[in-house]
Amino acid sequence: MKTVALVGFAKATRDAVAKSKADEIWTVGWGYAYDFIPRIDRLFEMHPIWLYQMTIKPAYHVPRQHWMWLHQPRDYPVYLLRELPEVPNSISYPIQEVTDFLFGNKLTKGGDPTSFYSDSFDYMMALAIYEGFECIEIYGFEMGTNTEYRYQREGANLFVGLAMGRGIQVKLQSNSALLRGRKYGYEGGQMIFRQDLEHILAEAAGNKRDAAARLQHLEGQKLQMLKVGNADADIDIRLQAVRDEVLMMSSAEQTLIYLIREIDLEEPQFELENPLQVINAEPGA
Repeated sequence: MKTVALVGFAKATRDAVAKSKADEIWTVGWGYAYDFIPRIDRLFEMHPIWLYQMTIKPAYHVPRQHWMWLHQPRDYPVYLLRELPEVPNSISYPIQEVTDFLFGNKLTKGGDPTSFYSDSFDYMMALAIYEGFECIEIYGFEMGTNTEYRYQREGANLFVGLAMGRGIQVKLQSNSALLRGRKYGYEGGQMIFRQDLEHILAEAAGNKRDAAARLQHLEGQKLQMLKVGNADADIDIRLQAVRDEVLMMSSAEQTLIYLIREIDLEEPQFELENPLQVINAEPGA
């Protein structure tokens, strides 16, 4: 069985690749810097890295170092958005061929053919399907947060489905966050309307913002009073009351988010976070 292992950097499942017997191991970005990847047969850099490295902003020092590394010789191909002569063994990702093969005219939006790629993982999955691998192992790709990676999970689930639809076996780790939802109707129920929770959530979030603004104002007042030696004895009472309000609104907000995710048949972790970042109101602070 022709097998490929796709390796990302999520700690929950990445180390399991050490036991993989896959014919090829593919990874992304600066996967070459990680010891847990036993070898690299293909590297995917599906970002405009040549643009990232041009900025002198300190936050981009890693992309600049990565860009210099890409100039070095290696014995495996590097897939880029387009082939670059300064990158040895670089290959233009065959986006048109892969898209025609997987999507063609089968997916339309407003009557027009379309396709969907949300991140590097999708491109790797698409190429593995296109090249006829019979088994795809997935390590270190979780899209487990509910912030910037949430839209990427849509793409991951889509390409897992596309692979299975073509008879390809897809192997996920037992603790993977991908396809973690429960069976609608069989393993979960919607005893409350999602729209109602969303409305209450919006109100709670607004109340929390208002209370946080009042808290910041009062903390500033107290700090100023301490600096001039004219502290109001009543301000600590008002501060505590507003802090309690921020905590209550934040708890309500986090609980509602948890309930909405439950309705969506996800498996959220319920760990309340303390939203307070109180100014150290000491003289001279």
